[in-house]
Amino acid sequence: MAYIYTMEVNKKVAGEYQKVGEVKVPVFGLEEFGLDVQPTGTDEDGLPTYATDNLNFVFSALFAACKADARNKLQSGTATLKEGQKIASSVAELIEKSERTGAALAIVREFNKAFVAYLAAHSGKSTAVQAVLAGMARARSTIALCSEVRRNALLAQLAGLADTLNDEDTAKYQNTILAISEACTGAVELDDSDF
Repeated sequence: MAYIYTMEVNKKVAGEYQKVGEVKVPVFGLEEFGLDVQPTGTDEDGLPTYATDNLNFVFSALFAACKADARNKLQSGTATLKEGQKIASSVAELIEKSERTGAALAIVREFNKAFVAYLAAHSGKSTAVQAVLAGMARARSTIALCSEVRRNALLAQLAGLADTLNDEDTAKYQNTILAISEACTGAVELDDSDF
């Protein structure tokens, strides 16, 4: 029997976490993995507790795996599942290895090429500025290090690119564009005094 845990989904906005929704996550008890144990009670979330610290430790790891599985299937910053994904509803689904076809990475590579081509043809910016904007898009973790002016410039160029895309490319690149946009709007400008 799976227990149902209501996982809160948060998004970081201006350095603060804000709730964007909730997701119901099936959590499986140790007995469902073939262990000859039964819960001795439940905690405040309605999840099972076990007789020993060792068993509770193992359950905590399992609980973390169930939450991670669900979180990894959500669109970034939302409580909405990615297209074609579903949260594991059985032990078999939870432990089934995901096939890594590299399709997601291929789409990001394709987006990066399209963005570089767009910048060259339509941005009106120097080659150096184009390189900085393309680099920001490729390495989202660096966006927090960029000034607000640069983040806004990247957002403007992303919007320009989006206006030129056909329906197929819009659908294909939407998650990448959304993730970069969120990095731009959620970024906190760092100052040397922060260090």
